[in-house]
Amino acid sequence: FRFGPDVATSSRATIGGMIANNSSGSHVPVFGTTADHIASLEIILADGRIERLDSETCLRPQRDLLAKILHEQRGEISARMPPGLQKRWAGFGFDRCLRAPGNLNYLISGSEGTLCAIVSAELKIVPLPKQNGVGLIFFASVAEAMQATVELLDLQPAAIEHLDRVLFDQTKGQLSFKGARDLLELDAKPCESILIVEFFTDVEDKLAALSKKNLGLRKTILKNSAEINLVWSLRKAGLNLLTACKGAAKPVTCVEDTAVDPRNLPAYVAGLESIFRPLNLRASFYGHAATGLLHVRPVLDLHNAEDLKKFRQLSNEVSALVKQFKGSLAGEHGVGIARTEYLRDHLGENLLGAMQELKNSFDPKNIFNPGKIFNNDGYKIDAQLRLGAGSTIELPFTPTLAFATRDESFVANLEQCNGCGGCRKDAPTMCPTFLATGEEIMSTRGRANTIRTALEHRGIDGDPLHCEELDVALSNCLSCKACTTECPSNVNMSLLKAELLHARWERDGLPLSVRMISNVDLLGRLGCLSPALANASLEWKWLRNVLEKTFGFSAKRPLPKYTEQRFDKWFTNRNPARNPQTKGRGKVILWDDTFVRYHEPNIGMAAVKVLEAAGFEVTLATGRKCCGRPAFSQGNLNEAARLGKHNLDLLKESGETPILFLEPSCYSMFAEDYRELKLSDAGQIAKRCFLFEQFIENLLQREPEALQFKEAADNIVIHAHCHAKSLVNPSFMTRLMQRLPQRKVTLLDTGCCGMAGAFGSMESKYDLSLKVAEPLVNQIQKQPEGTVLVASGTSCRHQIEHLTPVHPKHMAEVLADALR
Repeated sequence: FRFGPDVATSSRATIGGMIANNSSGSHVPVFGTTADHIASLEIILADGRIERLDSETCLRPQRDLLAKILHEQRGEISARMPPGLQKRWAGFGFDRCLRAPGNLNYLISGSEGTLCAIVSAELKIVPLPKQNGVGLIFFASVAEAMQATVELLDLQPAAIEHLDRVLFDQTKGQLSFKGARDLLELDAKPCESILIVEFFTDVEDKLAALSKKNLGLRKTILKNSAEINLVWSLRKAGLNLLTACKGAAKPVTCVEDTAVDPRNLPAYVAGLESIFRPLNLRASFYGHAATGLLHVRPVLDLHNAEDLKKFRQLSNEVSALVKQFKGSLAGEHGVGIARTEYLRDHLGENLLGAMQELKNSFDPKNIFNPGKIFNNDGYKIDAQLRLGAGSTIELPFTPTLAFATRDESFVANLEQCNGCGGCRKDAPTMCPTFLATGEEIMSTRGRANTIRTALEHRGIDGDPLHCEELDVALSNCLSCKACTTECPSNVNMSLLKAELLHARWERDGLPLSVRMISNVDLLGRLGCLSPALANASLEWKWLRNVLEKTFGFSAKRPLPKYTEQRFDKWFTNRNPARNPQTKGRGKVILWDDTFVRYHEPNIGMAAVKVLEAAGFEVTLATGRKCCGRPAFSQGNLNEAARLGKHNLDLLKESGETPILFLEPSCYSMFAEDYRELKLSDAGQIAKRCFLFEQFIENLLQREPEALQFKEAADNIVIHAHCHAKSLVNPSFMTRLMQRLPQRKVTLLDTGCCGMAGAFGSMESKYDLSLKVAEPLVNQIQKQPEGTVLVASGTSCRHQIEHLTPVHPKHMAEVLADALR
């Protein structure tokens, strides 16, 4: 079973909001709107009374008033809300009330919280479709797709959704949408428009009928649920993909949920285009074609006075066009505050007056959502905007980072956040501290709004860089980079955090803890001078207490032990292994990161064993410095840039030799963050950088016999590092482990481990770190005894060993142990 209406925001939508808005989604032809699925509502009235709307005895005055209005206004209701529209009408649902006069649930649903507060609801559920099938039709123009929609209605589809090029072009280069782009063949076979046509009944017959229709450039029938889910995930990300477009001009709301009878779509869209063309505006036309509702968002720069004039003109003309087609001004998203100025023209004096009567009866003191639906306060669609002509965020610092992969601007990346709440979804990765606490300020949206609020001095006195709210938002960000891929608008909170911390340190000086964390490589060198003494000292309670009080490092967190044999020294003194059965494959540079060199040389040794078995000549980057990740994560950007410049200067002399990384956070520094620091040669060197396991899988994909492995009936589970998931598709990890004969391999659906470098070591963050780790720990504890746990991130292994009895392995170790 399922709840019928399936809104695109279903990953974070609330039932109360869906009722108040009479939400619907894609499958309205089958499931209708939320109002169709309400059995009863429990509400709070303006005088504090609690009522349950499941009998005709409660709210008698309001019921009588509604009955009187329906009797007197029947003709007006039929004229203003004619049959044929399956979405909602703007204002109260009088059309539904006509069909069931005694059902106040129909009145409350869609009233946008203006009559009462909804406390609880009893909802109807529907059976899951016994079957479903999806056909895609590709078109040379939006106009052709609209005409095809009319021709497809006779097949009684469960949904017809429209995507246009303005939208799906936004998926270019986005890792999370690569599978969908490949399935749709968008690069090999370009098109301007796509219809997604889904059926729940007589699926094979209807798909066959669809295939026979002479429509579009080409068609694709999706073969399985995995392909169907890929396409629907692209469709559901529509809004956020659009608002992620580069530059100050964004697709804006104003006419984005107007709806007409679907048989009028071709003429209506032609009318829309005739409005857009003289204004020289482009827009996306995507959405629910089967029910005549397209999400039309003109691309405008609301910082710009000229575009604000276009915003007003377009809103006026589209409102008139919708009225001409006897459509709904707000078919899904509600009237809200901004569109109240148009409601009198659409509903007329009589119906709007009747709605005001009901409002007064339910809420005589105008307590509930004042200003919504009813324009008593004179709101205008182009007034009281967050942005406005000439508006800009004045920064109290000069930005350092490039924001190169997206917007090339601190402010532009900050303003990418459109408030959609995708970061509030109940998914394992984004945003880790929000998932652990449920607090809005811990979400990417909450952090972005807090940064904007502080920098705009809204409700904040004094220095914005030192306000308490900003500190909460930044200090609890793990810099896991999940938002760079999971936020469809690609708000890069790790860069925003680093930039703001850097601005603070530039002005006030570096704290002792930041200096220490930035120099973890130096601490490794010192610790390895006398590892026995260093390791013993890590157990001294008085020293741990000093570290906690002076630097903030929790005495409860075990610190990594120093090795008796540094990896780089072992590497220099060893006799390189030569495998006579493999051909020489040339040189590779193995980046021996701080933790491999000073703490876990066994991982580096395992990597060397695998690479030499595959026929590579392994070298190290002699003279290398720390990659700079610890400094970067603390906002110590000058130090990160100094280290990065040294490393790039060192590596650019090594020709085209591949550079392999055992630690994902070091890899992400080279692959991404050196460019953000505006370092010369960063882009060229990044092309040579690979995760160790990624490099080995690429080799075995080309030459499956390059390595030979022993058989073993092991159960292997993989926890992927956050930075690896932000830059590459982690499915290659599963493929690599599946090359080991007889192994059962699972890529765990896990998020951040909660350690995040120094974050989990701080006394102030220790408990939150453990809370973030709970889902990962729970999954590990469910594994059968003897399971091999692969975790290639140093922080991940550290956290797992602290919280479980399991000893996780780096993938290099698993491969080395399996070599035949």
